[in-house]
Amino acid sequence: MEAAMASESPTKLSELLDEMVEGTNGDKVSLGDLLDTVESRSFGPLLVVPALIAASPIGAVPGMSVITGSMIILLAGQLVAGRRHPWLPQRIRDFEFDRERLTKTRKKLRPWLKWAERPIQARLTMLVEPPADRVIAVICIALSLLFYPLALVPFGVFLPSVAILFFGVGLSARDGLLTLFAFGMTAATVWAAIAFWPF
Repeated sequence: MEAAMASESPTKLSELLDEMVEGTNGDKVSLGDLLDTVESRSFGPLLVVPALIAASPIGAVPGMSVITGSMIILLAGQLVAGRRHPWLPQRIRDFEFDRERLTKTRKKLRPWLKWAERPIQARLTMLVEPPADRVIAVICIALSLLFYPLALVPFGVFLPSVAILFFGVGLSARDGLLTLFAFGMTAATVWAAIAFWPF
């Protein structure tokens, strides 16, 4: 499992976003297409893809919060189970949106991602290695469950998706310090969920 979790090199969000754009084609892009661009990597980038989508303007697509939340639950659940090759239902993989949204998202986010990823490096690796990675996966599942009710709140899934994004990047780059920051984001998410609970 440890070999499955370690990526060949630290994952940069800007490069991952580039791969998502350049590794797909056509007027429509499916979630399966996006996952296929990173499927040869560890579980970390696979968690990053749906979290990044949910936190970006693409997350405004109707139903996208529920779909990405379901993706994260399934992927993180397989990480907990120790699966080396993740699986998703074809119905989720076939969910599509306009390619223009993806290209516009890259244009808007790439400069910010380039700035944010500079300090990311391998450190405090005991926080991203087994069994810590399974603890992170369980937390990601809990955060993703919030996607369903918070989808009713404008930008409601932003905080949990960003927390999952940091966890995914931390796992990918073996950056335990980043996962500590993600734990802080998780606490902020729980507080916001209680304060703005839609029911």
